[in-house]
Amino acid sequence: MVFFEGTKRFELEDLLRASAEMLGKGGYGTTYKAVLEDGGAVAVKRLRDLAGGGGGEHSSSSLGRREFEQHMEALGRLRHPNLVSLRACYSARDEKLLVYDFMPNGSLFSLLHGNRGPGRTPLDWATRVRVAAGAARGIAYLHQACRSSPKLSHGNLKSTNVLLDKSGAARIADFGLASLAGGAAAAAGGPSRTNGYRAPELTADPRKAVTSHKADVYAFGVLLLELLTGKHPSPCGPENGGAAGGGTAVDLPRWVQSVVREEWTAEVFDLELMRFKDVEEEMVGMLQIATSCTAASPDQRPKMANVVKMIDELRGADGSASPSQDSLDSVSDSPSASDDASACRNRQW
Repeated sequence: MVFFEGTKRFELEDLLRASAEMLGKGGYGTTYKAVLEDGGAVAVKRLRDLAGGGGGEHSSSSLGRREFEQHMEALGRLRHPNLVSLRACYSARDEKLLVYDFMPNGSLFSLLHGNRGPGRTPLDWATRVRVAAGAARGIAYLHQACRSSPKLSHGNLKSTNVLLDKSGAARIADFGLASLAGGAAAAAGGPSRTNGYRAPELTADPRKAVTSHKADVYAFGVLLLELLTGKHPSPCGPENGGAAGGGTAVDLPRWVQSVVREEWTAEVFDLELMRFKDVEEEMVGMLQIATSCTAASPDQRPKMANVVKMIDELRGADGSASPSQDSLDSVSDSPSASDDASACRNRQW
């Protein structure tokens, strides 16, 4: 085990003995909540083959160990209130594990789309704006943290990768993994190839690398549209980290453009937002930010640092919007990332 700054150390055997609950499966592997003997909880991601070389779900042998460890060391140095901190990693020929802080309040996906039936607590506008602002700050920091070439980007931003910590702050997960997968994995059907957050320039040429700052900005714009409309932009079955049962794919940027073009802008917004007073102007302002982020031409999209400024201006100089505790409490009533999770509780590794 390689531990990064400020992390309490433990042995690999401690991790392997811990009870494990599956949180979800994604394009890079499977994530578990592991409870150690001292009662502390961590999130552990077992990586599948990042270089697209085959070999089964947890095989990463086609990725060089030194290359992997150097990249993880760079990610492990990143510390920001809106990033999920990478605490440790383990690398062997047929097994690669990443250890992160565990986020107890679930994902933005669960907040937005979970428990949509009777008894659901609506996700209020103040919470949505605060989550958007926090996610924007996390991505902006990521873009500015590593100025050396190649530039670090997220590459797989989506609502299942925006998590909430115990205070309700948004934290970005899975950053920096797409650059290990590279264009070959995208061409082979990698994590971002078909999801609704993928920028059009990457969809047009699947051989292109899945990582770029402009593509992250596009994905963030789709995320804003998801917050505004309450619709998710791609099928979200268990295989890509969504709720079991899946959903209908929606090309959110195209759908929003068509509605606004017909001058039915109010029809865009999530019905849950209609009950909140005096937020229409802010909602339209956020829609304009999302539209600029999802411009078809990468050169027309703003930088994430500018997006942060625009959101801050929208929410007021003090940026004091805080999450509704009722909204956060509703996470516990939302379906988990997979129906299989309950069957995996207390399973040994």
